[in-house]
Amino acid sequence: MPVLSRDFVSLGLGAVMGAKRLKAIALRGEHETPVADPAAVDAISRRLRARAAGEATAKYRELGTAGNLLAFDRLGVLPTRNFQDSHFEGAEALAAERVVGRAGHRRTSCASCTIGCEHRWASAGGDTRIEYESLFALGPLCGVGDREAVLAASRLCDALGLDTISAGGTLAFAMECRARGLLADGPDFDEPEALPAWIEAIAHRRGLGDRLAEGSRRLALELGGGSIAYAPQVKGLELPGYEPRSLQSLALGLAVGVRGADHNRSGAYEADFSDEVDRFHGDARSVEHAVRTEERAALLDSMILCKFVRKALEDLWAESAEMLTAVTGHPFGGEELERVVRGIIDLRKAYNVREGWTPAEDTLPERFLVEPLASGPARGARLPRERLEAMIRDYNGLRGWRSDGTLPSSVWSRIERDLGIARPGPAAPTEPPAVPGGRRPAPSRPTTEVADDRSAGAGSWRGDA
Repeated sequence: MPVLSRDFVSLGLGAVMGAKRLKAIALRGEHETPVADPAAVDAISRRLRARAAGEATAKYRELGTAGNLLAFDRLGVLPTRNFQDSHFEGAEALAAERVVGRAGHRRTSCASCTIGCEHRWASAGGDTRIEYESLFALGPLCGVGDREAVLAASRLCDALGLDTISAGGTLAFAMECRARGLLADGPDFDEPEALPAWIEAIAHRRGLGDRLAEGSRRLALELGGGSIAYAPQVKGLELPGYEPRSLQSLALGLAVGVRGADHNRSGAYEADFSDEVDRFHGDARSVEHAVRTEERAALLDSMILCKFVRKALEDLWAESAEMLTAVTGHPFGGEELERVVRGIIDLRKAYNVREGWTPAEDTLPERFLVEPLASGPARGARLPRERLEAMIRDYNGLRGWRSDGTLPSSVWSRIERDLGIARPGPAAPTEPPAVPGGRRPAPSRPTTEVADDRSAGAGSWRGDA
């Protein structure tokens, strides 16, 4: 936990540490790290703090990420009952507007942050962080509109170290499987009182919880019956709270994501919520925005900057270069950072290729490609397979890769020249290690950057937009 309320164990890191019986990694420095221009660093910090306290981040101060819920419901992008719909009849009861400013509500922030995006709610059950992704995954996605039940489930996930998105996504998938007759002893939609017991079962791998702890993809492969078509995952990582059929720039970003359906690596929803693209009909503009937002996210991650300050920066590339120059003394420029970031994205892809990625993994579950949305504000929204495949080809082209996403010799040569990493040759298949709890992953599963040897929620907070 690098910050008191930010569990840093999502995407499998917690499962890996647990498998190694590793409790924590503690670091203690003995030397100060000097900066090249202390006065410039101080001036930049003051300027950024002032901007971060301004209008660009007001949404996060006033309502936090949970403010997305009602807006997403009105726009028809709120995933409901395992992505069967994009409008939830109980959204109003879960809205941040029903909590913020009332008794029991308080706002906190990371150290020295002027945004203060974290909103917490104290009730009889305890103190709970209110985040959109947790509300969506344990609420509408599971058909639950009871605010106290959703907050209690979120609080329990935090206490047990479960990722709320993956836990909610796997539970919602199991709920639909039960409704379809594939999982007789599974959970049901619209049963708020049952959520705590199922979360406990996943965390402690008790009964059916042992199978749910493997996540929705592995459960689907075990159950069969065509259930993989509606398992809400990409490369084994459960989808965040955005409906791909009515946010088609983001749909592309999720499909090609190197660690699966991760909205922190692709912020293409920003374009979908603007007038720069038609969010119901992805095209070349969507592809361009998917590429740009992926690169901006990679830069922010490399700079170790919170993504919530992105709109407080007037020119992300130029100002990032200014920051790095002040710290290191090297005269960085925006164009140089763009080249570096493209290299980072190439390297991520190269890692996946080395670990067994295939082009077939760059897609979305079948549901999104054949089923139109049935009701709500986005009724009839469709994402035909041919459209997604065309966008993926164009995305790969803009990245300088082959049309199927494999890397050309020029990219491998650059990686080997700059980093000394050789192009991988064919490797003999190896049997994957046993998962803590006694279960062994299916040997045939693809291995990608997302650590697939994890429980349905092997880590708590994954972040929000």
